[in-house]
This record gives sequence, C-alpha cells and structure tokens, in this order.
Amino acid sequence: MLEGTLAIWFNIITIAILTFALANAAVSVVVSVLAQQFLGLQVASRKASLWLMVTLPWVASLCVTFCFIYKYYLAPPFQATFIFTHWHHMNTFSWLSWHGLTLLLALFYLGYVLFKKGYQLNQHRRQLSLLTALSQPLENELFLIDAPYASAFTSGFITKRCFITSAMMSNTTVQEQAVIIAHEQAHAHNNDPAKKWLFSILTMFFMPMLATKLRLHMTLAMEQDADNAVISAQIDPTIVASTLVKVARLNAAQTPLFDNELVANFGADVLEQRVYFLLGQLNLKPTNKLLTSLFIVLTLILCIVSIDTLHHFIETIFKH
Repeated sequence: MLEGTLAIWFNIITIAILTFALANAAVSVVVSVLAQQFLGLQVASRKASLWLMVTLPWVASLCVTFCFIYKYYLAPPFQATFIFTHWHHMNTFSWLSWHGLTLLLALFYLGYVLFKKGYQLNQHRRQLSLLTALSQPLENELFLIDAPYASAFTSGFITKRCFITSAMMSNTTVQEQAVIIAHEQAHAHNNDPAKKWLFSILTMFFMPMLATKLRLHMTLAMEQDADNAVISAQIDPTIVASTLVKVARLNAAQTPLFDNELVANFGADVLEQRVYFLLGQLNLKPTNKLLTSLFIVLTLILCIVSIDTLHHFIETIFKH
C-alpha cells in the first residue's frame, strides 16, 4: 500500500486512464454511427475531423487530470473547487486492487504499442536505406527501382523520397508518369508518410475494427489530397482518373513492394471513391464547426461528470 504524494500521482494516472476510456467510447460511438457521413466532407475538413477523433481521448485525459491536480495541489484550501473532482482514498494506492491492475495493463499496452511501432520504424528505415542505395536517382529526391513490379510510393520522415519502379515506367506513358510522379511528390510535400504512421499509432488505442475504419478514411483523404495537388498542376482530372485505374489493374496481380503505415503509394487504395472524386461526382461539404465544437464540449463534460460515478460503479464490483 502506497501513501502520500506518490499514491496521489498513481491515482491521477488511473483517473487519466479511465477518462481516456470514456472519451474513447464516445468517439467510437460517433465514428461507428457517422462513418459513412465522413465521405461527404471536404478533404481538408475530413482530415481535421479524423485527427480530432483520434486525439480527443488524449486531450480529454489531460483536461480532466488537470482539474484533479488543480484541486489537490493548486486550489486555495478554503476555495470551493469543482464538485466532480472527487476521488475516494486519493492519498492511498494499492497495486493489489483494480487501480493497480488498470494502471499496469495500460502501461503494458502503451509499452507494447511504442515497442511495436518503434521496431517497425527501425526496420523500415533499414529497408529504405538499402532500397535507396540500390536505386538510381532521377531528380529532386525521385528514385528509379529496377523491379518487375509496377509500383510508385513515397516514404521518409525528415528526408522524403519518392520511388518508381522500372516496371511502372515501362507500362505507362509519359503523361501517366507525370501524373504518378506529381502525386508522389504531393505526398512528400504533405509529409504523409510520417502523418500516416503517427495516425496509425493513435488508432491502435481503438477497437481493431474501428481502427481499420479510421485508417481507411485517413488513407482516402490523403490520396484525394494528393490527387487534388496533381489537378492543381493543370493536369486534366480525367487523365488522373484513367491513370489511377490503369495502375490499379497493374497492381491487381502482384504483391506490393511496400505496404505499411510508413508508405504513401499510388495504387488501388479506395479506388472507387478516388475516381468519383476526380470526376467531380461527389458533392463534398465542410465540417459543421458548431456541431464539432458541441461534440468536443459534450465529451469533456461527459468525462468530468462521469469519472467519479464510474469509480463508484467499479468499486461495487472490484475491491479497492
């Protein structure tokens, strides 16, 4: 049994974990119900909404824990503090309780995620270094890979590199190559490989089915953003769409050269939506800022008013 300052901080971390779970549940409900509506949002608004969804549980945890820290460390002793910032036995903490089990499981999973993603990053860094050494530089961080697979992709965090294979070059026209290269350079300019990797880390704290859905939506938004950049370079949208369909057919009968969260590639990802988008068949709207702000506020309120109730409910089942 721990007592004093250390016990208070362990309890605060437990509060942060429970708050994260509450906010995560709220976000999960919204994403599950409104996932299809995301497709009707403008690309920039959709990307911002997706980032909001995966970061809101973390923000909520910080806000709620700050309220508790303020009450126990910063509030004057005779000042009335927020009535919901209450936690039984704040000065004591036992590892042999649901508090301790919750904290250990959360720390174990956090360590697992960081180790897995760190290992993935290190492995990819080595592969990318080897691939660069075996590639022929063409222009402005563009490299040609001598490979029998028709592929084009972008990777790298600090120094972004675009790759295109000899098979892709030999199976496409000069005009199509211009589309593919401009698309990959747009990914590099937007730093999509790093953002895609970070987003994949944040989605690992959601249920697997929901995490897959969130990553798919972000992939679509990033690809449409890169397609937009190609169109902005005065290339006909129908040419971009036809190139996309052609590359999708080339990719259909082969194994991707790279296929993970550290790569943004010109391929068959969310093909139908991208083609509709390029041909102007989608009527996209901006995010409703009022509803978005209301959702954030309600989520924070839900967390702060429910944390003590959740605490009491859990203690009716498990021993402190």
